[in-house]
Amino acid sequence: MLSLVIVAVLNKSIGVFYKLSNKTILPDLFAPVNIQIVNGYQTQIRQLAIVSATMLVTMALLWVTPATLILIMGIAFLVSAGLDWQFRTRSNLSSDSVVTVKLDRHRSWPTWSLLYAVLGYLVDATIAVAVPWLVVSKLHSHWPLSWFLTANATGILLAPLLLKRWSKQSLLTLTAFTGGCLLLMWPTFASLMITMFLIGALRGQINISFFTTIQQIPTNNRNILMTGVLTVIDTTTVIGSLLAPRLILMLGSWTLPLLGVGILLFCLTRLIILLNNQKQSSSDIDENC
Repeated sequence: MLSLVIVAVLNKSIGVFYKLSNKTILPDLFAPVNIQIVNGYQTQIRQLAIVSATMLVTMALLWVTPATLILIMGIAFLVSAGLDWQFRTRSNLSSDSVVTVKLDRHRSWPTWSLLYAVLGYLVDATIAVAVPWLVVSKLHSHWPLSWFLTANATGILLAPLLLKRWSKQSLLTLTAFTGGCLLLMWPTFASLMITMFLIGALRGQINISFFTTIQQIPTNNRNILMTGVLTVIDTTTVIGSLLAPRLILMLGSWTLPLLGVGILLFCLTRLIILLNNQKQSSSDIDENC
């Protein structure tokens, strides 16, 4: 049991460090105007890799023992680590030509962007628990879950293409649409199939927009900034996974729709604050004139 715990912790830690490494290196490798496009490609490749790896591992287990498969995966990891080191070397070589500006206190922490990300990762964690529960307890079956997960993965994979015109939409707008989709997540096959696809597309675009926003913040220590950001969103995922079963026990099939209501209320409150700030700014300009 102790060995399993150690392996699980190490496996997750490796994933976190890779995410931190990749998100930190990208701004040094590509021009700022291309970051969003690169993040889109990275999202598509990552989702395709997850789907492909799941299929390959499942098929490989029919002919290869688990121990042998783990050995193959370990070798593949070492190759991946070598490629990652080459990227970091390129990043260090090109960093001399990159001019960074230290943020002032008011811009040092992307508070609102981080709040939208927190809401998104809460949605991911809740869906990961709620949808399998709905499939088993309400649809009284198991096979639809594979279809729902496939629809969600397809939405994430196609997000940069389907929402290309939405690439400049604010995180507030994308988060509000996510809340609207949650309102439609009722335990029927058609409803869950459609909404899982839409949620996947929206979450894919939100991740692209969020990390692009963070990576475009001028700072002379991006590693610390990304470490703080990833700590917050990964902690949110853990908390969401722990709270989701409790919400299901209390709310049942209403869990996802009520979460959608909460997100929409948050977005409406934020919109009212923005409109009031705009009116205040306009009033100040008129008075000065």
